[in-house]
Amino acid sequence: MLSRVADALFWMSRYLERAEQVARSLDVTFHLELDLHGVTGSEEGEEWNYLFRSLNQTPPPAKLGESYSYTVLRWLTLDMSNQGSVMNCLNRSRNNARSIRDSISSEMWRSLNKLYWRLNDRDFQTQVTESLSEFCETVQNGTQLFHGVCDTTLTHDEGWHFIQLGRYLERAQHLLLVLKSQLDLSPVEDTGDTVFSNLHWAAVLKTCAAYDAYRRLYISRVDGERVLEFLLLNLDFPHSVRFCATTMMNSLTAISGELSYRSDNEALRHVGRLVNELTYLDNLEMSNAELKSLLSDCLNRCTLISRSMQKQYALH
Repeated sequence: MLSRVADALFWMSRYLERAEQVARSLDVTFHLELDLHGVTGSEEGEEWNYLFRSLNQTPPPAKLGESYSYTVLRWLTLDMSNQGSVMNCLNRSRNNARSIRDSISSEMWRSLNKLYWRLNDRDFQTQVTESLSEFCETVQNGTQLFHGVCDTTLTHDEGWHFIQLGRYLERAQHLLLVLKSQLDLSPVEDTGDTVFSNLHWAAVLKTCAAYDAYRRLYISRVDGERVLEFLLLNLDFPHSVRFCATTMMNSLTAISGELSYRSDNEALRHVGRLVNELTYLDNLEMSNAELKSLLSDCLNRCTLISRSMQKQYALH
């Protein structure tokens, strides 16, 4: 496979995953901010600052005569000057897909193109601040449809594996950033206001599309330690770090034709180490500082995986 094609497939998938993450995180934070502001009377913008940390973005400057919530909504959804906005990510994903039309199925292109033009519709864009949930739901449904079409219409060859790598590397990094930011906001050993702590941890689950799956596994209330364990170590849930790392290892193994412990492929070795660290982690009974150190180590490992892949396969 040409490195140009592999690069476009990888980033097409990665930007699309990022667009979905921003949309879901924005929707969850918007409703959480409304709920907590009504109950606690907290300052406007407190929850938004947490959101920007979890997205690894810089908050936009406040605009005179405009509510901060409105500024944030426009900045994260439609503002093309923000490289991390939904529209910017979707535009980059579409541009990558357009450059390799002959390497993806026609159904994949149609689903991505349809989503792009739907979000570009002027009438639809005017509804962002009035009906944010509809905008975010459209993005999530569109990206999930794209990946469903991808899995059912594309041969699961090298190209498909590069799509998987982009999707799950981006997802793993986002999960780790969300958990790390949440530990700053609500430490697991904090026994103070459990009601609001539980609200924040429930928001984490919803941000990671994990709320229903978590509640089916744990019948009791949402608990920070269990949420961490579920989103870090669960092998069967697609939005856990361990699942993402295992999927990346499988795809890199399929592409290279080598096993992680016998390979000279640096990216594969880094993925193998991340999988092993999560597989053989005894428990998460750690202090807040130790947990944040663990998450930082996993984030650094994801960065090494990304850099090694760029070097190995000439990705940009």
